[in-house]
Amino acid sequence: MPAATVAYGFTREFTELVKDVPVQPGRRTVAGRALLESRVIHIPDVQCDPDYDWPEALKHGGFRTVLGVPLMREGAPIGVLSLSRSEVQSFTDKEIELVTTFTDQAVIAIENVRLFDEIQEKSRQLESASQHKSQFLATMSHELRTPLNAIIGLTDLMVTNAARFGTEKALEPLRRVHGAGIHLLSLINQVLDLSKIEAGKLELSLESVSLGPLIDDVVGTTRPLAEQNKNRLVVEAAPSLGTLTVDPMRLRQILLNLLSNACKFTKQGEVALRVRKVVDNQSWIELAISDTGIGMTAEQQAKLFEEFSQADASTARHYGGTGLGLAISRKLARMMGGDVTVTSAPGKGSVFTVRLPAGSDAPTRAAAGHRRPSGDCVLVIDDDATARDLVAHHLEAEGFSVATAAGGLEGLKRARELRPIAITLDVMMPDLDGWSVLAALRQDSELAEIPVIMVTILDEQRRSAALGAAGYLTKPVNRERLHQLVQRYRAPAPPTRVLLVDDDPVHRERVRAWLEGRQWSVREAANGREALTRLQDDKPDVILLDLMMPEMDGFQVVDALQEEADWRDIPVIVVTARDLDREDRERLNSGVQSVLVKEAFRPADLVERIRRLVQAGQPASSGAGATR
Repeated sequence: MPAATVAYGFTREFTELVKDVPVQPGRRTVAGRALLESRVIHIPDVQCDPDYDWPEALKHGGFRTVLGVPLMREGAPIGVLSLSRSEVQSFTDKEIELVTTFTDQAVIAIENVRLFDEIQEKSRQLESASQHKSQFLATMSHELRTPLNAIIGLTDLMVTNAARFGTEKALEPLRRVHGAGIHLLSLINQVLDLSKIEAGKLELSLESVSLGPLIDDVVGTTRPLAEQNKNRLVVEAAPSLGTLTVDPMRLRQILLNLLSNACKFTKQGEVALRVRKVVDNQSWIELAISDTGIGMTAEQQAKLFEEFSQADASTARHYGGTGLGLAISRKLARMMGGDVTVTSAPGKGSVFTVRLPAGSDAPTRAAAGHRRPSGDCVLVIDDDATARDLVAHHLEAEGFSVATAAGGLEGLKRARELRPIAITLDVMMPDLDGWSVLAALRQDSELAEIPVIMVTILDEQRRSAALGAAGYLTKPVNRERLHQLVQRYRAPAPPTRVLLVDDDPVHRERVRAWLEGRQWSVREAANGREALTRLQDDKPDVILLDLMMPEMDGFQVVDALQEEADWRDIPVIVVTARDLDREDRERLNSGVQSVLVKEAFRPADLVERIRRLVQAGQPASSGAGATR
């Protein structure tokens, strides 16, 4: 029941009386009568009204004329607005109309507050659900990939070391198990990718990519698939395509999906990849994958990019697949500012076209009066023109050649073009922030060695973070990717000391088998605490570190490394079956002092820091800015 909780213009005794008294429908009070009849109740003199029966209120309230107007929502009263006069004086029709209008507006306001509270609560629930979903995705990523890592790793060991394990007669079944594991891993990755995209949790690692090598890599992977169905694989690419700012892993994923589909649905025909530059209001790169396969009807094309959808049921039974690849490919392309489209006809094949923004071909010019930058220049990346010019001026005055970039994407492009000896990098930029640029630099094998000096106005205590991890590997680990990463940290005189930290003995044995005989000395630790003990005995040249371990996980190991001055410069390559989110990466970003804070700019410090970096030839793995 509604309760009278507010009284204005009455004695304190009356206010206390009505404060906690529930208003119940009935004829003994004006409010009860308004609730009972759902209409305006006007009593000119309560002392003359035979049904009014609330003597306590009359005693303390001292009123004679009363008006009760119900607050109506959807035909039902939700409260009553009561007015009274201490003398007998009826309310006029105009006054009653005004009060009625006020109560109508009050109901709207109350309803809006109720809806707002509901929306707020729903928002809190959705935010909580989103957090739970993100945690679920990260956990499932680890839980699903961990057993697959064991399956793929063990079968790979048994195939590559058949004489050692006595498995020569079982090579064919083992290869089938290994192939099934790789296929299952691909399916799991597709489901996780789609879930992360839908949840807005998939993050792109944008960098400036040369299309030629990427296309060669994709075609090399696809060629065996084409040969299985006796298809001819054709590649036509314009000679001067230049670079593209994309996530290279995701672009490779898109192209491999489209080319493998073309090879699968075509037999004894032609599969072609044609790449060209197109100008349509802006510059685009078009990658068209065509085939002479079975083709599709208009009806089949209409649902082609829907999740878990294929051309028809018979196609799914005959050719297999989950129906996720094309949906993911289009979503990834759109996240990179492009799209994937299709044209097809039954029996005549299909053409899938990936269109991505090409960006400007013209390299950014240095500020007026700057020398033309060469390969030994310092690259200054900052969206603030004044800050760029200031840093460039002081560097040039000390004899450095300088190039500038006005944003993160442009900076990545210029870094690839120029291969500078050092980079100064602003943290806060509108297109791509400094930490994202730093991550992209560290993941590019050709740029990872360049020392980077972070420039920030954010941290009051003059501290910022550099990417503490020298690289990332996702389980099941790819052998070539492992070699590519650890090769950067090979010691001048062999053997290079590697500390392998992982609670999975199968994975440790697998990595040891890959590195042994390659001028590497591998020591093992089964958890973080054991790793710290190994570090006290002997400092390694590089650490391969699993994140998810009992007792002491990889995050805690990274924290411990930063607390010891002698350990901070050890390159750490993170190995994990878990998808790292932004918070995970921030936990791995640790311990390096920022060289330049804009609000306390000291040009001499910056110049001296760069001079020491250049003279020492220090690798980027020792931290952005190389200053501890």
